[in-house]
Amino acid sequence: MQRWTTAARLAVATTIVAATGATIAPALAAQPAGPATGVTVFLKAPDSAALQRLADAHGLTHAQRVRALRVLLPSTAEHTQAIAALRDAGLKVTSQSAWSVSATAPSSTVTRAFGIHAIAHLHPTAAQEAAATGPYPTLPASLQGVATAAFPTTGGPAAYHAADDTCDNCLTGTDFRNAYTAPTATPANGQGSAATLTIATIQLAAWNPGDLINWSNTPGNVDGPQYNQSQDLTMVPIDQATVPTPTKADDGDEEVDLDQEALYGTDPYAHQRPYFAPNTSAGIADAYSQIVDDVLQDTHAYQGGDSHIVAVSSSWGICEADTGLQDIETLEPILQSVLAAGVTIFDSSGDNGIYDGCQSELADVDYPASSPEAIAVGGTNLLPTGVSAPNDGTNWTEQAWSCTTQLGCLDGTGGSGGGVSLVFPKPSYQTEVTNAPFASTVRRMVPDISADADPATGFRIYTTDPGNTAISGPSYIQIGGTSLASPLSAALFTNMLAAHGSTSGIGDIHTGLYKAYAANVGAFRDVTQGSNGTAADDGNDPSVTAGVGYDTVSGLGAPLWPTVAKYVFVSAPVLPPKTVDKFTLATPNSPTLAHQVTASWTATMSASGIALGSSAVTITRDGQPGDVYDNSTATASGTYTFNGVPGATYQIKVVSSDITGARSRQAVSTISVPIDDKSFKFSGAWHRAASTNYYAGTSAQSDSRNSYATIKATGTTYDLLVPTGPNFGLMRVSWNGFKLMRINLYARTAGEKVVDIFDSGTRQSRTFKFTVLSGTAKGSAAYAANVGVDGLIVLY
Repeated sequence: MQRWTTAARLAVATTIVAATGATIAPALAAQPAGPATGVTVFLKAPDSAALQRLADAHGLTHAQRVRALRVLLPSTAEHTQAIAALRDAGLKVTSQSAWSVSATAPSSTVTRAFGIHAIAHLHPTAAQEAAATGPYPTLPASLQGVATAAFPTTGGPAAYHAADDTCDNCLTGTDFRNAYTAPTATPANGQGSAATLTIATIQLAAWNPGDLINWSNTPGNVDGPQYNQSQDLTMVPIDQATVPTPTKADDGDEEVDLDQEALYGTDPYAHQRPYFAPNTSAGIADAYSQIVDDVLQDTHAYQGGDSHIVAVSSSWGICEADTGLQDIETLEPILQSVLAAGVTIFDSSGDNGIYDGCQSELADVDYPASSPEAIAVGGTNLLPTGVSAPNDGTNWTEQAWSCTTQLGCLDGTGGSGGGVSLVFPKPSYQTEVTNAPFASTVRRMVPDISADADPATGFRIYTTDPGNTAISGPSYIQIGGTSLASPLSAALFTNMLAAHGSTSGIGDIHTGLYKAYAANVGAFRDVTQGSNGTAADDGNDPSVTAGVGYDTVSGLGAPLWPTVAKYVFVSAPVLPPKTVDKFTLATPNSPTLAHQVTASWTATMSASGIALGSSAVTITRDGQPGDVYDNSTATASGTYTFNGVPGATYQIKVVSSDITGARSRQAVSTISVPIDDKSFKFSGAWHRAASTNYYAGTSAQSDSRNSYATIKATGTTYDLLVPTGPNFGLMRVSWNGFKLMRINLYARTAGEKVVDIFDSGTRQSRTFKFTVLSGTAKGSAAYAANVGVDGLIVLY
C-alpha cells in the first residue's frame, strides 16, 4: 500500500526577475531556429482595488457578480494589443483566457523577444530553480503597457513526494459527512439544490479517468447516485491539446485520483471539473483563469463553461521563500477574479509542517494557500471513538496531524503545514483571532481551517498509477495529506450550499468562518493537541503547538458546516451607491452665455465598497416632448452643458449603478432659465445699466414715476430678479389689473434679490406689470430715485 506524505507542490520562481532590460547576446542571431517554444503572457488588472473589493463582497447574486466582474477583467482591446505584439514579434497565438494570451514560436524567436530563459538543473539551488521556472527576463515594449510578465507555457519538474503505508483506519466520504456535520444534524450529501453544483480542481499531473469509474463501481465506496462519466465529469485541458495520460511512475496521477475520488465520495451529487495544466507558473495561473472564463460562460469558455462552479480545490503549492514576487503578483488578481466570480478557493497548507519543503529547510508557509483569497486547509488525525455512528458531538476525536522534528516533518510521516506569511499583511477577517500569542501577529496566518489529512486515518483510493501497477497492478491504496483535506473541505462546503438551495457560488467565506469562530457557538471542533515542528525552528510563527482557539497548526479547527452556514450566508447586505445631481447656470452674468446650463451629477460608492459603474441621466424640458439629453450609460459622475431657453424649466433625473447593477435612488433636480431684462417691454423713461453683478450683464432701470415694464410668460410660479441698493426705491407689481405687491428695492449696499411674486396651482400664460412708484424728486431713502428689473424666473 502507498500513502502521500506531502502536498504536491508547484515549482515556481524563488526570486524576483526583472521584467525589462535584459541584454541578448549578439551570437544568438546566428543560432538555429530551434524547436517550438510556448510562451504565456499574463495581462494587468484594469482596477486592482475594485477587483479586491468585489472579491471580498458578500450577498451578490450570480448575475450581479458576472456583470461586475466583466468590467474588471482585461478588456478585449488589451487582449488585441497583446495578440498584435506577439504576432509582430513572430509568435503564433494559440489560445486565450480571461487573463492570458499563449503563443508559440521557434526558440530563437522567443529568445529575441523575451530574453534568455535559464535551463533546469538536476539538483538546482533556490536561485537556479527560480531562473528555470520563473518569468522571462524581458517584456517587449509593445507589451509593457498591458502585461505583467511572460512565462514558459510548458516544462517544469515533477513536484510531489510519495511513501508506503497500510490502510489501518480507512475513512469514507460517508464518514467525513458524518464527522463534519453539527451534532445530531442529518449530514448533507449534496442534494437540495435546483441545479447540479460543480467542484473544480487544479491538476498539474496526468490521469486515467477510468480509476474514478472503477472506484465508484466498488460497493461501499459511494453512498449516492451511480457515477456517469459523461454527465458527472468534464476534464478541461490547459495550454495543451489533451488531458495527459500517465506513462511513468512520477506522473502524479495518484494525486488526481485522490482529489476526484474523495470529492465523489463526499459529495456524490456534484459535477466534477478538473483543470489539467502543465506544471509551471503559467500552467496554474492559466487554470485559475480558465475557471473565470467558464463561470462567466464567455467566448473563451471550455465547452460552453459552467455557471454552477461553486468551489475549486488545489493541492499544489510551494513555500513563499521559493516563490518569486512576480509569480505572486501575476497570480493574485486572477485568484481575486475567481472569488469575485463566486467560486470559493480551497488550498492545501502543505504536508511538511512549518518547513513546507523549502530549499532552505527553514520555516515558511505554502503559497497559494497563504494568499488572503484562499481558504488554507491544514491537516488533522480524525478518529471515531467507536462505531462511525451519526455525530452526537462526542463520538469523533480530532487532533493535529503532527510532526515534532525537522526530519520527521520533511522526510518522515509529515505534518500539517502552517505558520505566518512573510508576504501578505494580516487580513481584516483574522482580527477576530484574539487569543495569545496570535492576536498580535501582523501578517497573514495559515491555515484557516483543517480536516482529516493524516495518512493513518486517510482515504482509500483506486489507482492505476504506473508506480503501483509496475509492481502489483491496479490497486487500492490509502492516501492522506492536506491533498485530502482540501478537496474534502470543498466537498463538505458544496454539500452545505446544496442543502441551502444555492444554485451558484458565494465567493469569499473567510469573514463568515471567522465570525462563526468569534461567536463561540460550536461551529468548529477545536483541535487542541499536536504540533507541526520544533519550536527552535519556528521563525516568525508564534507557536508550533496546537491549543485552545486559533493556532497555526489547525487554524480555527475543523468546521461543523451546518453551524457555520448561517454565518457564511448571513452577511452585510450589498448597499447601493448614492447619487446627487444639480443644475447650475454656468456663467449667469455673462452677456452672451447667461442662458447656458450645466447639469452635473456625482455618484458615491456605497459602504459595501463595490466599484461604481455608470449613471443613467435624463434631462427634459417641462411641457415639451422628447429629451434634451438621454444617456443610460453615462459616466458615474459627470456633467452636461446645453443652451437653455429663457423661461423654460428643465428637470434632470439620475440613477447611478455600481458594477454589480445595484441602483441608487433616483436623484431629481429642477432649474428654470431666467428671462433677462432685454425681453421685457417698457413704457416711459428707462435706461439699461451694465454690471457683472446683473444677470446677463445688465438690468433695466428707471427713475421716472409711473413708468412701467411688462413681461408675458407661461408657468405656475414666478420669481422676479431685482437690483437693490441705497439709490433704489419702491416698485408695484400687478397682474391682470390686480395689485399684487409693492417691492422696496432699498438696501444699504448694492446687490440683488429674488422676490416670489406669484404662485398658482394652475399653469397658464400671464402678463405682469412692474410700475415705478418713486419719483424723480429726492426724498427719503425709501423713495429713492431708481427701480429696476433684472429678470424673471418662471417654473413651468
